Parts: sequence; C-alpha cells; structure tokens
Amino acid sequence: MLGPALLASVGLSLSSLSTSGWAQTVAADAVTLPAVSVTASAEDPAKQGKTIDAGALGSRKQVDTPFSTDVKTSEQAQDLMATTATDLYKYDAAVSESSNNRVSENSMFTVRGLPIDTLNGIKVDGQSFPSWDTDLSLEPFEQVQLLKGLSGFMYGFGSPGGIVNYVLKRPTDDPYRSVTVGYETAGVFSEKVDLGGRFGNDNRFGFRLNLVNEDGNTEEPNGHVRRQVASLALDFRITPDLTWSVDGFYQKRKTNGTLFGLMFGTGLGIPDASSINRDLTQPQNYYETEMASFGTGLDYRLSDNWHASLKYRFAKENRTNSDSLIYVYDQAGDYSNTLYAAMTRYFYQNVDAMVQGQFNTGSIKHDVVIGAGYQTQTSEYSNSEGWNEGFSLGTGNLYSSTLLSNADVNVGEDLYRQSRTTQAALYASDTVQFTSRLSALLGVRYTQYRENVYDPGATVTSQYSANPVTPTLALMFKTDPYSTVYASYVESLEQGGSASNTNLNYPATFGPLRSKQYEVGFKTDHSRWGANVALFRVDQGYNYTNTENVFVQDGTKRYTGVDAGGWLQLSSEWRVLGGVMWLDAKAVDIEDPSIEGKRIYGAPRFTATGRVEYNPSYLRPLTLAFGGKYVGNMAVDAANTQFVPAYVTYDLSGKYETRVAGKDVTLRAGINNLLNRRYWTTAWGYYVSPSPTRTAVMSATMEF
Repeated sequence: MLGPALLASVGLSLSSLSTSGWAQTVAADAVTLPAVSVTASAEDPAKQGKTIDAGALGSRKQVDTPFSTDVKTSEQAQDLMATTATDLYKYDAAVSESSNNRVSENSMFTVRGLPIDTLNGIKVDGQSFPSWDTDLSLEPFEQVQLLKGLSGFMYGFGSPGGIVNYVLKRPTDDPYRSVTVGYETAGVFSEKVDLGGRFGNDNRFGFRLNLVNEDGNTEEPNGHVRRQVASLALDFRITPDLTWSVDGFYQKRKTNGTLFGLMFGTGLGIPDASSINRDLTQPQNYYETEMASFGTGLDYRLSDNWHASLKYRFAKENRTNSDSLIYVYDQAGDYSNTLYAAMTRYFYQNVDAMVQGQFNTGSIKHDVVIGAGYQTQTSEYSNSEGWNEGFSLGTGNLYSSTLLSNADVNVGEDLYRQSRTTQAALYASDTVQFTSRLSALLGVRYTQYRENVYDPGATVTSQYSANPVTPTLALMFKTDPYSTVYASYVESLEQGGSASNTNLNYPATFGPLRSKQYEVGFKTDHSRWGANVALFRVDQGYNYTNTENVFVQDGTKRYTGVDAGGWLQLSSEWRVLGGVMWLDAKAVDIEDPSIEGKRIYGAPRFTATGRVEYNPSYLRPLTLAFGGKYVGNMAVDAANTQFVPAYVTYDLSGKYETRVAGKDVTLRAGINNLLNRRYWTTAWGYYVSPSPTRTAVMSATMEF
C-alpha cells in the first residue's frame, strides 16, 4: 500500500511521547513547532505534558504511570491551529476520526477502536462535563489530557475508549497578554484574546480571561460557522498554603449545512466518497449547542508531603439539532432525506474531595490517595415529531444536487426529563515503592450507581441500581530514571446503551456494561529520543443493532492490539516522529451467528502516522513540517456486510517567529488534507460521515 509505505519513510513516533521529549531539545535550540504537529515548545517543562492528572491517582509524571496517556498543551493547540480535541490528537496512531464538525454534528474520535463516551468520558479539571455531540473549545484550557483505555478506578463510570480531561487555564504569576487573528478558507475569520496576571496586596488575587469570536462561511456546501467563547478564572491566595478558586465558562456554536449521517440499505455497497456529490445538505440543516459552567474549589497544602482539595462544578448543555439522516435505498444512489429537529438538554453537578500524601514504613515508600465524590446527571429530551419520527424532506440522488425542504419543520422544545443518574463514590490507592526501581499500584473504587429512565408522562420506564467495586492493579519497574516497564489490570463500568429513534425497540435502555483491560507496556523519554509500546486487551459488553434493526446488548467486544511509536532528533535541524497501531477487534460469545467472530464496526485494523520537521540553522525562527496519516478500512455494521475503505491524508505547515514594534509575533499557516482526499468515517454502527475538504488555515499572534 502506498499510504503505509510512504508514512514509514517519513519517520517513527507516537505523539504521546513527542510532547515531553521534544520540549527538552527545543528548549536548547529556542525553537517552537509548526501547525498540524503533535509536539511541544520551549516553555516551562511543567506544562509540556510530563505530568497528567489521573483522577483518583492524583498528579503523576506520564512516564511513571502504568497506563497509556497523551497530553497536549495550549501552546500546541495554537501551533496546530486546533479548535477541537480531534485536531489535537490527529497524529496519535491510536486515535481515528469518526466525524468532523464542519460536516457533521461534532468532531469525535475513537481510541484503539473504541469511541469516547461523551456523557461520562469528557472531564473539566477531572470532573464530569456534558459534551453530548458537541465540542469543547480549546482556547480556555491549558492542557488536554487523554487517558487511553479503561478509567473505572480513576474516574468512575465511563466507556473503555478513554477519558479526555480538559484542564482550565489559571491565573499567571507574570502578566500575560496576547491577541490572535485567524482565517480559514473559504471565509471564516476569528479573533481571540487571552489575558492573565495577579493584583492586590502581595499579588494574592489572580485572573485569567479568554474571549473568542469565530464567524464565516466554510468550504462545505451551505456551510457557515459561528462560535463565541468566554471564560474567566479567578483565585485568591488566602494564605501561602490555602487557595480558593472560582471559574465560569460559556460557549455557543452554530453550524449550518450539517448532516447527521448516511445509512446504506441492506445489500448495498458504500461508493467511493470522491464519486458522490458534495452538496447533500439542505438550507434547513443546522446544528447548535450552548454550554455554561461554574466551578469553585479550595486547595490546601497540609504539609510538605500532604495535600487536600475540595471542588464543585455545575455544567449545562443545550443542544438543538436540525440535521438530516440520508437513507440510500438502491444501487443507483437514490435516497430519502429525513430531518430530525429537536432540543435536548443536560445538567451535571459534581462534588469531589481528595487527600494525597506520602509516608514511609521502614524502607518502603507509600504515595496514597483517598477521596470521595458525588455527581448527578440529568437529561431532558423533546417529545415531538421532529425527535421521534422526523420530517421528510423528500428524495434525491447521491450523484446530483437536489433542493429539498419541508415547511412543517420546527424544533420541538417540549422537553421532559428522560433520565437521571447519580453516582456516589469512595476510592483509595497506594503506590508502594519497594526499591528505587520497583513499585506497585493498588487501587479500588466503590460506587453507588442509580439510574432512572422516564417517559413523557414522568413514569419510570426502566430503573437500574448497582454498587460495584472496580479495582486497579499494576506493577512498575524503572529500567532507568527516564524509562518504565509496566503491567496493569483495570476494570470499569459504563452506562448501558439505548435504542435510537431509528430502531424498532426505541426507546429501550439497558443496564451498565462491565469492561476489563490488560496492558503491558514500556515508555521512555530521553533528551533526544523517546519511545513507547503497549500491548493491550480490552473486553467490553456489546451494544449493537442486529439484522432485524433491533438494538440489543449481547456478548463481548474484544480488542487486542499493539500501540507503539517513537521520535528521534536526527540533528539540530531535523526531527522525525510517527506511530503505528495494529488492532484485532472482534465479537465473541454472541448468540447471533451473523455477528459472532465478526470485526467490530468503526475499528480500523491498522493505522500509521509519520511526520518530518525541519528547523533550518540559518533561519531559526522558521519551522516547516510535512506529515501524513493512514487509517485502514473499517466495518460499518455489526454483521460486516458493509465497509468503508482505507484512506491516507497529508498535511503541510509552517511557523515563523518575529518581532513587530518590539512585540513578539508568531505567524502560522498550514494546509490540512493537502491532496483533497475524500473519505468516509464511521464509529456508531450503520452510519457513515463524509470527510471535510482541503482547508487552508492561518493565524497571527501578538504577545505584549
């Protein structure tokens, strides 16, 4: 295959290690990195992804954790000109895009073939945050931390795909001011402001303010995006050891010209994405989300070795969809267009208390974490025609443009409480260091889980309660101060699936699923090279739509694979990086013989990334980069009757640092999907989404 061969020639590495390792080399050369890279820059090493907040494990260096992690900083987000977490993890071989918010409702991705749980897998400062079919803007956050795999002990209920934790920007000790203007083809302009500093007696008060406005027409037919973001974080150093913090966050985003997805009828193949007409959306198609959050907390340093925290967060999401499901029913590409229009709403509240400290018992060292948490999640759905049956817009053909509309389309706002979930948890862990090289992790979480599902008449239609205990066990050995060999075992629970409004058994809801993960790995991080490799197996309960169009919960999804990569500083001018993932994902212990042994939908068998970065010695302010990503073919349905083909994309970028009127200015530019490759993505079963087209992006940032 041309894709993997070319990528192999580009270089080897996985972005999860490029962050910390590149920081050491770059700091020596005073170089920062270009757009579309998964890299780091010459800033404080504490911000370079060397540390991760691992929930109930507290804060740890990445190289000292027995799990696969990948941390990206706000500096990298700027270099990538990223607007979503999907953009940030583009060059992680374990991550595959499942949809893009320029053409679909939101940008989403899978990790090792498993989707991220958008009800439980998205966190802000370690606390659950509603992110159902929406994207958190990156500008208010200092880091985005990806924990690959199960998270039952660290974070409680959640899909084994992993956890995406957004760490808010906090007040800076030194005054910080920056203004950024950006442009994206075909006419999207953005303006961003980031201000931080301290004031008052002894600088005891701090602030961090971020404002974003983005507006304009996109490359997609009927495409337009409008996004506004405002966030403010404050803190008060009550004493040298006690700090009180408070923050507020608001985001509103509306995209015109969106599709829910395409579904191809039984027995139909999926055509080449480049052969179909791009103009499949209609003027009535749009998607809008509005999010607001408030958080506060106390952080207390009890002593040099002990630390305590208490925090609370409230978050709300309003979601309005008016987008289409296109059902293709014959080989000629004829389809019916059904527009689903409704509002949904989500409310989350979290309270968490944690104590972390160290002590010795003889020659054995202990790093312990003890904590408790309580959270509620409430979902409100619309009881309307637009949500339950949808509005027929008419018929069309994939290979031609057809204008469709329906004057009866309206957004149903008659909301009712659809579900309420509560979780109360107690957890404790002890990382026992036997010698300077050998340590073990023992962790356990006890959860009281309650879930009620209601009909529009407020009658409980299903109810589930459980009191699970989810353990974590790991053994770690330091081969040197910068390297760790580990073996870990994790259990987790996730909320059961629900039938969609296209299934015959809608609105059936199932109880929680248990998952287990076994992982053996090695990670190392040196000044001029780094590498990691993880061998893993995940067993997860299976939700799927069977051949009778009934949503069922049956059997096990088994994911077995290798996630590996490395980076190498060839010289002061050249660096290569990349990564590979091989995955065997199949259904086991399934009663339906048409599903047993088949590949899991939305899971590629092989992915590869590669990237070359060039920073010429004769022009140090300039950095150029070229990279690519190969994603193997994926099954669309549980019975494996349909597949989307493999694809490869390439990106080109550049970055130039200079001074204008005595101020630091950084110019960035890049072309994503350089060859304008059209491809399909899939993740949820039976649905596919078209890819975005080639896009040019550019920005200028002034710090003053």
